Amino acid sequence: DPGAVVYDGIQSAISRGYDLVLVDTAGRLHTRYNLMEELKKVYRVAGKALVGAPHAVWLVLDATTGQNALVQARAFKEAVNVSGVILVKLDSSARGGMAFAIQRELGLPIIYAGLGEKAEDLTPFDPDAFVKGILGA
Repeated sequence: DPGAVVYDGIQSAISRGYDLVLVDTAGRLHTRYNLMEELKKVYRVAGKALVGAPHAVWLVLDATTGQNALVQARAFKEAVNVSGVILVKLDSSARGGMAFAIQRELGLPIIYAGLGEKAEDLTPFDPDAFVKGILGA
């Protein structure tokens, strides 16, 4: 049960004096009701394990998804109060234009950009570089 794993993980971190717990859920489609309900439970359980948790909820979006990303982001924000977005696959042919709509319509900041497949390819999002990339400047 993912909720139990999250609860135990947070309790274990508290008992060991850790400052940070990262919870990475499996990829899921916003249209899969049972998986979205499971995600909501993980969110609720984190709050029961530690008051105020989760302190941040980041949604990883594929830049190749196009405008459907806005629909996905809206559904996840409603379900678990997403606080930021990591936009991946920006190294592909995708332009990532949906980032504008996600920020404007949902008020979600783009926190990181994925520019490759390695851990070091995940970089803090640079809005100026992003706009220049879209405009071809």
